[in-house]
Amino acid sequence: MSDKVTIYFHVLHSLVIPNEVVQAIFSACRSGNFDLANKEVNNVIAKGYPVSQMLSQLYDIVVDADDISDEQKARICKKFSEADKCLVDGADERLQLLNVASSTMQAPSNMPQDMVY
Repeated sequence: MSDKVTIYFHVLHSLVIPNEVVQAIFSACRSGNFDLANKEVNNVIAKGYPVSQMLSQLYDIVVDADDISDEQKARICKKFSEADKCLVDGADERLQLLNVASSTMQAPSNMPQDMVY
């Protein structure tokens, strides 16, 4: 029985992305520097972290942030849900996380989410 419990907790902990990694990508997004955000996205992908888990943990950070308005949180979380749906449909993880990162960068500055040409 003890071995099964140990294996269960090993699997459980392997599904959680370290907080430093999640904070790094969130901080990069808040910096407004796309190159820095792109670098952090590439780090997440290179380390093999599941993007769906990253979205879940980023969601928790965004919802708990006191310095982001409710409207901005809604815009960011809408992108999270769109990216999650795309991932379920088989979309590329890097592109979805990069899309979320750029949208997270735009939300605090109230930049338009969709460009009209």
